[in-house]
Amino acid sequence: MAQKEMNPLAVSAFCESMAMMLQSGISPDEAAGLLAEDSCENDFHAAALAVQKPLLLGDTLASAMEQSGFFPPYCCQMVAAGEKAGRTESVLRSLSRYYESRDRMNRKLRSAVVYPMVLLLIMAAILAVLLAAVLPVFTGVYENLTGGVGSSSFAYIQVSQIVGWVALVVTLVLGVGLLIGAGLSRSPKGREILSRFFEKCPLTASASEKLAVSRFTDALSIFLASGLDTDTSMEAAAGMVSHRGVQKKLAACRVDMENGKGLSTAIYEHRVFEPLYGRMLVSGARSGSLDQVLARLSTLFSEDAGHTIDRLINGIEPVLTGFLTVAVGITLISIMLPLIGILGAIG
Repeated sequence: MAQKEMNPLAVSAFCESMAMMLQSGISPDEAAGLLAEDSCENDFHAAALAVQKPLLLGDTLASAMEQSGFFPPYCCQMVAAGEKAGRTESVLRSLSRYYESRDRMNRKLRSAVVYPMVLLLIMAAILAVLLAAVLPVFTGVYENLTGGVGSSSFAYIQVSQIVGWVALVVTLVLGVGLLIGAGLSRSPKGREILSRFFEKCPLTASASEKLAVSRFTDALSIFLASGLDTDTSMEAAAGMVSHRGVQKKLAACRVDMENGKGLSTAIYEHRVFEPLYGRMLVSGARSGSLDQVLARLSTLFSEDAGHTIDRLINGIEPVLTGFLTVAVGITLISIMLPLIGILGAIG
């Protein structure tokens, strides 16, 4: 039976711990055993034991991690590339930083879903109380007084009902959408559906593409640093990308590379990176420092993607708060305006 993958933070901790032990001269099987002994009964403990068994039989660390079922395919492929080039420790440390960053990003995304969901539920409850309990009372009072008050005063209550119901419907639709998104995120198929939605949605399209380019650059940097040739590295790194737009650009790059163009030139011409960064890559290739430039670009793209998502998340709260505040405010003002008219008529 396939095991459930560990969360990104646990994967990060495993990679960092394994890198430190390998650096100290401890063999991979002994390191896995020590990690199992030092951890309590949880997924981390089970993963360490599952990795140790194949290692004792002579398998590589990457093969043992893949067989355990606790590690993402991307992580296992990176470790395999590192072992092939004799850079296992370096790759493990890079993976530790990568999955630590992913954990921070996941927590941000969860908070971006949970907080708006709670806000929407609270505001939906307020709107429901206004429409179900408050408005009927005022409507009954105003209907009894319409004979002595102009009909224009009573019209305001109708406006409040329309605004209130529209706001309630929009709030419920958004809330249901967030619940569906939270449910889809729990399965690989659901995450794929969400990924396609984020690619198409104007609000998230930019962040989605930047994340895909960041992941591609990170993988390409590690593969090249592991000693693989540019064609193999490009093919393997492109396989890590699920964003369809970026996939098309990378496919065109691979065709050009098969026709004799260099990796950096193909990436620059097909605008996989922004022109400035594309020129940096071309310059790095000409100077023989392609690995270093890719490593630098990987860091820059990761930070840029993180900042883009932060801006997106930070913009959700004021938009929702503003919309719901305006809706409730218009509803309440529309309720009070007839009362002002009544008091004016009495005065």
